[in-house]
Amino acid sequence: MHEYTGNMHIHTPYSDGEKWHKEVAEDAIRAGLDFIIVTDHNVWVHDIEGYFENDNGRVILLTGEEVHDVRRQPQANHFLVYGAEQEMSPYARDPQGLIDATNAAGGHGFLAHPFERDLDLFGGHNLGWHCWDVEGFRGLEIWNYMSSFKNEISRGLDNMVWRNGLLARLKIVRMALHPERHIEGPEPEALEKWDELLAGGRRVAVVGNSDAHGTPMSMGPITRTIFPYEFLFRAVNTHVLTPEPLSGDLETDRRLIIDAIAAGKGWVAYDMAHPTNGFRFSGQGINKGTMGDEIKLDAGATLQILAPVKANIRLIRHGEIVAEVQNEQNLTHTPIEPGAYRAECRIPFEGKLRGWIFSNPIYLV
Repeated sequence: MHEYTGNMHIHTPYSDGEKWHKEVAEDAIRAGLDFIIVTDHNVWVHDIEGYFENDNGRVILLTGEEVHDVRRQPQANHFLVYGAEQEMSPYARDPQGLIDATNAAGGHGFLAHPFERDLDLFGGHNLGWHCWDVEGFRGLEIWNYMSSFKNEISRGLDNMVWRNGLLARLKIVRMALHPERHIEGPEPEALEKWDELLAGGRRVAVVGNSDAHGTPMSMGPITRTIFPYEFLFRAVNTHVLTPEPLSGDLETDRRLIIDAIAAGKGWVAYDMAHPTNGFRFSGQGINKGTMGDEIKLDAGATLQILAPVKANIRLIRHGEIVAEVQNEQNLTHTPIEPGAYRAECRIPFEGKLRGWIFSNPIYLV
């Protein structure tokens, strides 16, 4: 298998982002990414895809779409579409219809930032996923860096007496200057929902993204881009494993990347805390497999987790921890029950134990 790192929730001036595709690609190269997928709101910009190169390397840029019903008040139910290769915004008003149309087009849909908090100070509504009576979506955006920051602000303001005053705004500025000191991992509700879906027999892949906009923020005479694209591309990403190396051919490589995302062949990574390259979660029973695969359980079945550095490692089945080690690089477990097994790794960073790796499941049957 061949490992590639990417980010798949990015905006340009076609919607509400600040940089055009070539500039975004240059930032991705500087951050060490292999692929990016631009997902502007309710528009599929399909004539810009391709490889971008400079002296520092190259990145393949693909395009998807973040679809939502602009008439819905308040806003919610944002849906990331990958691989449909056509405009999906006409289906935005009906969440189930949007999912069905995405599948019919050969695409794969992920529920974006599914759990958010209101941010009343700035009139920010909860943009999470509200219509859970749907089916057929491919997965969840389990960790969205900008959504995590918004939620941390909301939690911080909950603990302040003067939430609507200058002190609150100063607190937000301080958090924005050092977000890495505050963000600890995916929303617990998102992990709980994922485990609930897996326990119910659903095959649900996950991704992690930046939600990069590069928006300048102002306070008095000071204007600054708090979350530049390159900074976000060094934070939460998705790593995928492909059966063949990327060849440089756009059509071939697009299919390799989209197929890996859809199949859950990889993991969500907080690469800012420490690079996650080389992580592996595999298993063997009657057959062998890795993340996203189905393995037939037998008496000699084992699951193996390998982390790039020592970490607190957990093996989780349907929300229950079935094996755990502290400050180790490896965990091996002999499972006795079928089900969806996923790996989590946490490491110290900025004075706290933080979420680092959240693997897609292996399905034992």
